[in-house]
Amino acid sequence: MRTEIVYHYCEVIMCTRVFNNWDGANLATARNMDWMFTLPTSLFVFEKGLKKSGLEPISALSAKIEAHHNPLTWTSSYDSVVAMVGDDCSGWAASDGMNSVGLVANVLYDSGASYGKLDCKKKQLSVLRWLQYVLDKFVLVKEVVDTFNKQDIQIVGAEVPNSEGKTAALHLIISDISGDSAIIEVNDGLFNIYHSAAYRVATNEPSYAAQLKINDYWLWQWSEKNNYPSHTIPGGPYSTDRFERATFYLNHLDTPKDEHDAVAQARTVAANASVPYGYNFISSASPNISNTLWTSIAAHRSQIYYFCNARTPHIAWVNLANFKFETPVSAFTLIHQAPTGNFVNSSRNGKLNKHFEAAVDPFKK
Repeated sequence: MRTEIVYHYCEVIMCTRVFNNWDGANLATARNMDWMFTLPTSLFVFEKGLKKSGLEPISALSAKIEAHHNPLTWTSSYDSVVAMVGDDCSGWAASDGMNSVGLVANVLYDSGASYGKLDCKKKQLSVLRWLQYVLDKFVLVKEVVDTFNKQDIQIVGAEVPNSEGKTAALHLIISDISGDSAIIEVNDGLFNIYHSAAYRVATNEPSYAAQLKINDYWLWQWSEKNNYPSHTIPGGPYSTDRFERATFYLNHLDTPKDEHDAVAQARTVAANASVPYGYNFISSASPNISNTLWTSIAAHRSQIYYFCNARTPHIAWVNLANFKFETPVSAFTLIHQAPTGNFVNSSRNGKLNKHFEAAVDPFKK
């Protein structure tokens, strides 16, 4: 059991993120995707060398917007596997993933996010493409932090695909092969960055700064500074409850002996912070109390990305390190909406590498 507990907080709707970095040789990041209704979801694998744009093509924009159109463009430096929400009709959002150098990124709901007015002097990056840009271009958390600290990129707002017009109010959580971690919030168009390997758990709200203060109570409660330490934890579904529950279990783990241990620990801690399917408290006034749709687990060093759909008993995974690229972009559909309106969940179990099919890059330049 850990004798010294270090923990902090962040904000999200979509979810809870857990970074198991107690052993630098065995790292794993788990994430619960929580949402108020089912979302179509596919895994995409992108080969490095692809040219991408931070915004939709100019033909899709009005003349008024065109005057302020200054998209960030880039060529991907690394392969990546990404859980994409949406479909070809409604568009795509990169929500979660890992690249071929072990950088993991997760975008989570942030009710306090605000992107500000369009500034044509800054390079513009859709919030739906933010995660893909990070996985395409960076190795370490510090590099990401240094880039966004320059404040010369502007995140542009958008709607979550297939989500009845819900705003994609998001913040970005990143973890890397060195065990480092950061949370990047956006407030009135500016980036607020919290950077420390100690920031292992992330959920929704309030702001990260406020969550740090909330954590002080629990830090004292569980520590040797308390003559009668309490090891009770909140059991509710709220953001603060989920954060403290995940933090408690993560900070009371044995050091993992290998990567399998690290993955299992991250997965089961995330499970303790999940909201059961069918939990009947879905309210527009409390959007971060939503059912957990799926959980991903990324093994940083072996580059294996696991996907656990709450609607099936199966666990599927992609081994990015030995993925054979038959085409620069390929995809595997995990959850899709049938013409009847019902959602169909893939029952494919195990390694998915050979089951991917050629796809078009939704973020191509």
